[in-house]
Amino acid sequence: MTDPDPQDPAASRPRYEDETAERLVAPAALRNAGPIAGMLKDVLAGERGPLLEIGSGPGQHAVAGAEALPAMTWIPSDPDPLHIRSIRAWREHEGLPNLAEPIRLDATEDWPAALALTHGPLQAVFCANVIHIAPWRVAEGLFAGAARALGEGGRAILYGPFLLAEGTAPSNLAFHRTLQERDPAWGVRPLADVVALAALHGMTLETRIEMPANNLALVFRR
Repeated sequence: MTDPDPQDPAASRPRYEDETAERLVAPAALRNAGPIAGMLKDVLAGERGPLLEIGSGPGQHAVAGAEALPAMTWIPSDPDPLHIRSIRAWREHEGLPNLAEPIRLDATEDWPAALALTHGPLQAVFCANVIHIAPWRVAEGLFAGAARALGEGGRAILYGPFLLAEGTAPSNLAFHRTLQERDPAWGVRPLADVVALAALHGMTLETRIEMPANNLALVFRR
């Protein structure tokens, strides 16, 4: 999970907290975990039940989210075994009772079946800074899975940069060009395309929240 930083993409790569710990630290998460947790606390105020995080990365957002939402069970997931190990280390270190064991999950696969819904129908699916550093099929899998796994009225919440019809911040345009140079399948996604994809799966944009560093939080309702 990284914030746009086209000048130095390597600066956002996770690193180990120290030479003895398995906990990875993503510099961007040190900046954005607080604002994101605050946003989730407002959006999901009063909610109870399980929340699945897609693409948890090293696990810092899982810790911040579980602390902000003590009435919800935060289920972290990631396809990278290194990240799964880091999440487990953070979970053991923090000892939060509502932070569940992480699961290895690829959003392009049949992840509701992989999850097996052991926690019951999901109240929310959360994903931060993933769909622009992945092929579009990841976004497709995310919404297809959310539509199947969420209970009625459940929410899918995305955080990150987007291309806006009314004008996109120059830093996000530069970030988009940098991503396209690294991998043509990557790129900051047009907001209109994300909203249309959600609609294909029966989900409507409920709230659009301005976040720091030209990011948005998008709240979709099933």
